[in-house]
Amino acid sequence: MKIIYTLLLLIATKSLLAQNTIRFAQLNFAQGVNNPASLAYDGKIMADIIVRNQWFGFEGAPTTLALNAQYEIDADMAVGFNFFHDRIGAEVNNSFAGQYAYRINLDYYRSVSFGIGLGIDNRVINFLGAQTTVASDPSFINESYSKVFFNGSIGVFYNSPRFYAGASIPKITQNTRGVDGGLRPQLWHLYMSTGVYVGSKKYTFNPHLQIKSVMNTPLAADLILRNTFVNRFSFVVGYRTENSIIAGVDFLISEYARVGYSFNYNLGKLSTVKGVSNELYLGLAFPYNNDRYSFNQRKYVNRNGSPKSEYSRRSRQKNQTRGKRYGRNTRTRRSSR
Repeated sequence: MKIIYTLLLLIATKSLLAQNTIRFAQLNFAQGVNNPASLAYDGKIMADIIVRNQWFGFEGAPTTLALNAQYEIDADMAVGFNFFHDRIGAEVNNSFAGQYAYRINLDYYRSVSFGIGLGIDNRVINFLGAQTTVASDPSFINESYSKVFFNGSIGVFYNSPRFYAGASIPKITQNTRGVDGGLRPQLWHLYMSTGVYVGSKKYTFNPHLQIKSVMNTPLAADLILRNTFVNRFSFVVGYRTENSIIAGVDFLISEYARVGYSFNYNLGKLSTVKGVSNELYLGLAFPYNNDRYSFNQRKYVNRNGSPKSEYSRRSRQKNQTRGKRYGRNTRTRRSSR
């Protein structure tokens, strides 16, 4: 067990020399966690919460909590708030950021969004209470670190009824221990994601690919195949390039809430050592735009499971404008008589 503790401490120390960006298996419907441009596409008011525990059963294994709250101001703009709590061994990272997305509507159904996030990171490491192979190891007694620094994110996102694609850099500055602060593009973690929706009212198939790219390192990717039945129940299978499988389920438990669970299981020799990584998801939206079977307009599900009337701020504005014009013309005609 002491070897495991030492390994975790070494990993924690190394992570301070580079970014500690997070990969989740359920980002196909929670992309705002890493991309500030993809805010509030599935609901006017939204919140996504993901809790991930890696290497289940090992003390000091990585544990992450992510919260992303989103609000659609109008058809052209949305804002959000991001919070991360990440713990691995003796290292704890907390991140807070505000997000803003501006949408360029190409037509009634398609748009391109550009997003930015600004906030602060707090990174703490304290080895004083660590268990080491040598009692009172002098290398760890005085080893502590705490720093608060500004950070930001940028992203772009394209959305249409059947296809979506996005790219983002969740951390654009590197103010970490042992590395000078400021912009260092060679350390940027670039996230890219894309997916399609194919199906009907009873079944929807959503293949989703997400890629993480860092200069001078191999690409890391997740291929996720989401299968949704009657627009309420989904099961997911997938593969992560670190030689692990992904599996999970999610449910629309009401018109306002969705819950999900997924896990990663390593297929290599480390499967007996690393353990399973578990991930829990809770999504809230008021209302939820989860209906994809029509593929031509934004619809929402009511308590009976049938689609509500279309929600579109732009559509309402057009109708109101037409009504006002009609009213003015009517009054003009009447006055002329």
